[in-house]
Amino acid sequence: MDQKNLDWEKIYQAVNRVSSIPKEVWKKSEQLYTIRKLEYGDFLIKQGARPTEFAFVFSGVLREYYLTDQGNEYIKSFNFPGDFTGSYFDLLTEQPSTCNIRAITDCELAVAKFSEFRKLFSQDIAWERLGRIFAENLFLKKARREYELLALNAEERYDLLLESRPDIEDLIPQYHIASYLGITPVSLSRIRAKRKKD
Repeated sequence: MDQKNLDWEKIYQAVNRVSSIPKEVWKKSEQLYTIRKLEYGDFLIKQGARPTEFAFVFSGVLREYYLTDQGNEYIKSFNFPGDFTGSYFDLLTEQPSTCNIRAITDCELAVAKFSEFRKLFSQDIAWERLGRIFAENLFLKKARREYELLALNAEERYDLLLESRPDIEDLIPQYHIASYLGITPVSLSRIRAKRKKD
C-alpha cells in the first residue's frame, strides 16, 4: 500500500470512530483532500480571513486561538494527531475567521475544501449522519469548555487537562498551556509546584 493510501486509511479510521461509513461510499471522497506540511508558526487559518478549508492532523500539534486588539492571546483548543481542525463556525457562516489556527510544531495535514465536503451530505445518508454527529461533538466540546472555564478553578482545569492528555507538557510550551487554562504562566508554575509538593 503506497503512502497516500496509508494516509487515506488513517483518515477513514478516524472518521469511522465518529460515524460508520461504508468503504465504497468513502472512496467517493478521496479526491477531496491534499497533503500539506506546516512548519512551526505557520497558519492554517488566519483571524480575519475567510476560511474555506478544514483539515485532518496526521502529525504535529496546532492551537486554535483568539487574538484581541490589545495583542492578548486566548487559546480555545489544541489539535493533536487524529483530530480534525477548522474554524467550523466561520465555515458554516462563510464569514471572516474569528480565530487563528497555527502550528505549534511542524505538522502534516490532509486538507479539503469544506464546500466540497458539504456536497457529500446530499449524496448518501452516511455522509449526512457524519455531518450531524460531527456538529454534535463540536457542540459538546464547546459546552464542556464553557463549563470548565465558568465552574472550575484553575487547578481543577489543569487536572482535567492532564487527565485527558497526560503527555501535554511534553508537547506544548507552558505559556500555551497557561493561556488555554485562562491563567498566567506564573500561576501555572505555582500550581505545578504545589502538585509536586503534595
